[in-house]
Amino acid sequence: MADDHGSHGTKRAKTSINDDVSDAGDAAIKAYLAYALGHYMPLHTKDLGNNTKLSYPPQIAFEFRPDRYHAADSKIRRDKLEKIHADILKEEDIFIKERNKWLADHGDLSTNKNEFFVKRCLWETRFNEEHLQPLYEKRCDVAKGISWFWHTAMLANKRLRKHITERDKEALYLLNDIKSRRTSNMKGFELKFTFGTPNHYFKNDFLIKTYELTGDNESISLKAIGTEIDWCPFQNLTQTVTGKSRESFFNFFDTVTYHNRLSFDEEADELKGKIPMDYVIGATFRDKIIPHSIMWNRFLEEDDSDDSDDSDSDDESEDTR
Repeated sequence: MADDHGSHGTKRAKTSINDDVSDAGDAAIKAYLAYALGHYMPLHTKDLGNNTKLSYPPQIAFEFRPDRYHAADSKIRRDKLEKIHADILKEEDIFIKERNKWLADHGDLSTNKNEFFVKRCLWETRFNEEHLQPLYEKRCDVAKGISWFWHTAMLANKRLRKHITERDKEALYLLNDIKSRRTSNMKGFELKFTFGTPNHYFKNDFLIKTYELTGDNESISLKAIGTEIDWCPFQNLTQTVTGKSRESFFNFFDTVTYHNRLSFDEEADELKGKIPMDYVIGATFRDKIIPHSIMWNRFLEEDDSDDSDDSDSDDESEDTR
């Protein structure tokens, strides 16, 4: 296990079940989750020792769920997930080669940038549906037997971790899948979060977050539209019992219109300007977590998130809830 080199010197990655990880850095979290969620689960409590106290960092606190977790089954499922991830990487390599070939064959369309952009996006969508989506479906079926699969994958990303509270963990335990697709004009995108049952927090089977980008490319309007959550009585994670707002990952599904100065680069297929953190989080799901959730779940994906400053231009936004 590699050392965690931070601004305060080198911190040892704690790998023993007896280690206290209450002040754990990224390396320690990685090591602990590799033990606790990854490679085996003790079949008998005596394997842990009589005086063992499990101490997790607040952001990864959880409970073992024997109904979804058995050591032998977990090993089989994780082996299957590794094979699926290898197949995803192969298809991503094929995508790059085939996309370059498509670009070379359709260079005559480049004079009409918008037409070229739309047709390129349609080709990419078709490739995704034919080659990657079937692998994502297989991953979903296998991962349902891995406790905290998506929750752990989200915690592995520094940017997402900052928006997940201790209260959210039980609801995120029910998260079975996350999917992404483009909006009709190809510039925006939609995220669909599917939850299992029984769900004692909200009645929705799935929650959707859509980023609508409209207008001329030089002056883009951004609206983030979230599903209205149908909370069960006294289970609203975004409010106190007195109705006061509080931090929760599920605030992500608020609907907000942004008045930032934004533009859209069709060639790069990306939003430019003072981008709201809300959109950055959505793009993190789309570009990082969804494609490589298996590696994120094991804390093996390289995290280049800039979590030093989450300040954005929300002060220029208008909440349209």
